[in-house]
Amino acid sequence: MTHTKPSVWVIDDDEDDRVFIQSAFANTEKSVAVLTLTDGDQLLPELANCEELPRLILMDINMARQNGFETLALLRKTSAFAHLPVVMMTTSSDNTDRQRSLALGANQFLVKPACYNQLVTLVKGLAEQWQLT
Repeated sequence: MTHTKPSVWVIDDDEDDRVFIQSAFANTEKSVAVLTLTDGDQLLPELANCEELPRLILMDINMARQNGFETLALLRKTSAFAHLPVVMMTTSSDNTDRQRSLALGANQFLVKPACYNQLVTLVKGLAEQWQLT
């Protein structure tokens, strides 16, 4: 099925975070279609088999099987997907993680907000910044 709405893919092993992020995007002015994946190792196979590439990828750093750094590095080395915008969205506020993410080719690095209202504000800003609505 082809999505008529712009899509955001969320890669995060925390179920609560996936649900909250998806819900926050549903609260934007025009709902944004969100696909969620539970680990970094799922991203490239899903991209290879999708009908419509995502307009934005939100990725956590700390995941069990393949972390965000590894996934981002593989994505940037795959010519068909290297152009896709990636925002690392993680609980880490460590400047080393920020620098490493940007060095690997992340477009942006954001710390996950502590409360849902801040998350809604953050995703509305992302929707505007990346012209998702």
